[in-house]
Amino acid sequence: MKQVVFLGIKHSGKTTQGKLLAAARGVPFADSDELLARRYCECYGEARSVREIMTVHGAEFFRRLEASVVSTECRGENRVLALGGGVPVNPFLDAEKIKALGFLVWLDVDAESAFSRIAAGGIPPFLAGDDPHETFMKQYRERAARYRELADWRLAVAPGATPEEVHREVAAGLKELGIV
Repeated sequence: MKQVVFLGIKHSGKTTQGKLLAAARGVPFADSDELLARRYCECYGEARSVREIMTVHGAEFFRRLEASVVSTECRGENRVLALGGGVPVNPFLDAEKIKALGFLVWLDVDAESAFSRIAAGGIPPFLAGDDPHETFMKQYRERAARYRELADWRLAVAPGATPEEVHREVAAGLKELGIV
């Protein structure tokens, strides 16, 4: 069975939906951000979160490491994968490599809901500056265009939908498409 891959903006529910789908199907789950943090620890001998890696080493270092991880550790079958929100716009990955990962499901969360979720956890380094909201909105528009281009299927996530409600939509949609 083809790997199901969730993509979308930060805090769109990729990891939550990935874990729910993997559990329902009885298959393994992986998260590219967790794989990246693990690779960093293996290579540099210290544990850091993806946010810390980006802050300490900068965007180019982070994106190069991310591209390496996606190219080598994110391929698979009979598994569910959640991609970091920036993977589809990583300049060191081309569309073919991303599409080759599996069946791409875009969790399309409206911009204001996504920003509220992000802000609740603290503004990340890639949004730091004078106007994090405007920076996010610009990023959201750019990334949404790329997600649209790459996705095999788009699920518009209703504002306020619970993870369980979204999971039911994901499962039903994938079943209807013959993916699960």
